[in-house]
Amino acid sequence: MSSMDSRWPFFTVDLELTNVCEQNCLFCPRDQIKRPFGFMDTQLFARIVSQLALTGSRVTFCGMGNPLLHPSIAEIAAICHNTCLKYGLTIQAPALDASNIARIDLLKPAFIEVSFPTFDAELFASIFPEQSLADALNGLKMLIESRGSTRGITINAVRTTEEKKSSEEISRFWSEHGLFCRQPQCHSRGGNLKNATIIMAQPARINRCGLFATHSFVSWEGHLLACCHDLTGASKLADLSEVTVEAAAQSKIAVLQGTMPYSMCANCDEPAARRLLPDRTFPESEKARGRYLKRQCEN
Repeated sequence: MSSMDSRWPFFTVDLELTNVCEQNCLFCPRDQIKRPFGFMDTQLFARIVSQLALTGSRVTFCGMGNPLLHPSIAEIAAICHNTCLKYGLTIQAPALDASNIARIDLLKPAFIEVSFPTFDAELFASIFPEQSLADALNGLKMLIESRGSTRGITINAVRTTEEKKSSEEISRFWSEHGLFCRQPQCHSRGGNLKNATIIMAQPARINRCGLFATHSFVSWEGHLLACCHDLTGASKLADLSEVTVEAAAQSKIAVLQGTMPYSMCANCDEPAARRLLPDRTFPESEKARGRYLKRQCEN
């Protein structure tokens, strides 16, 4: 693993523009966050994404907040447009209102992952308190209309124990809307989720984390954390306001020489952590990286 290409740890990146959010989702442990709340500095953002663009990273604006709430989203968009960065965002279904869709139009992301865990009205209201399934479906319709097609939009239908629909029914529903749907199992978000009754994923000790090897999480402060489920910031590997992405990648590669040293790895139920470490050279073309990522997401 010592000869691992330094681009692998930043193959995909979750970049947290902010950890501020207006939603109160059932499977989000927001009440457990101990990190400070805030918004990424635009100069820091430009420094980080310029390096990630050269690395060939696929960047998703997400984290513990709604990235579209960043007060300098127009400047963020301009920085993105001036790079060859492959970027998208994750958004909760109830947040698809007219103002946020206008911000998406400004940002022009290549891909959008919409967290839409269920189309059962009662369960939807349970997962998103005081939110309407009908409003969310209408917001999704407006998003598709604003983009001119469903291209690049993926539904992330996190499966909980409360879901009454079969996976086949869920796939069929979204397929009829012209949308691809993933159905990952609900997990405990690093043991931080208080409502354990909705969790489907099974925990296990993670010795070599395939997610850690090919994916990075950068907080709004520019801190490279070992995992997005670290709500305290205690697993900080690097401060990207002080070191380069290349140097930070070497820190991750050094960790991979042994077993995962973090307490949250002892009882991890994040399914993606069980992915195998990369056993091939880094895919040079965007098309090859896309194919590899698709295979990873199927595992």
